[in-house]
Amino acid sequence: MKKVPYLIVAFIILFGCKDNKNTTVSSYIPENVNQSVVYDTSNLFTQSERDSLTQKILDFEKQTTNQTAVLTVDSIPKNEDILYFGTQVAESWGIGTKEKNNGLLITISKNDRKIAISTGFGMEKTISDYECQMIIDNIIVPEFKSEMYYEGVSKALDSLFLLWD
Repeated sequence: MKKVPYLIVAFIILFGCKDNKNTTVSSYIPENVNQSVVYDTSNLFTQSERDSLTQKILDFEKQTTNQTAVLTVDSIPKNEDILYFGTQVAESWGIGTKEKNNGLLITISKNDRKIAISTGFGMEKTISDYECQMIIDNIIVPEFKSEMYYEGVSKALDSLFLLWD
């Protein structure tokens, strides 16, 4: 009988604490109702730049069936990994075909100063995480330091599409 209070406390500790990582991330995932391939919630791009990036992405998709998107947000959940966040967004939006899992998402968190390139599992042999990081470090970041956001993303897409083709 003396063990009952201990069992109750143990039960509360085990089942009362839950990992709310997914609920935190899912509450930050923007709904892409228009299914835009450039979803610029941080307004980093002009309308003309959004149109140009959109056309570049759609032209590549027509040639290859590979699906690409760009997402800008002001911030992601505190202490969240941007690559994990981007992967959750890509899965939520359905980027890439189910058969090939050939989606790619460039995620930019403006206020957090974080960037990630999330790829579908079907692309791991085509574009490695290392290559994605090199594109971020050597192409995107130098342009972003000069506040040349469009140029950074456009050049990154060019490099990714060359690797992907």
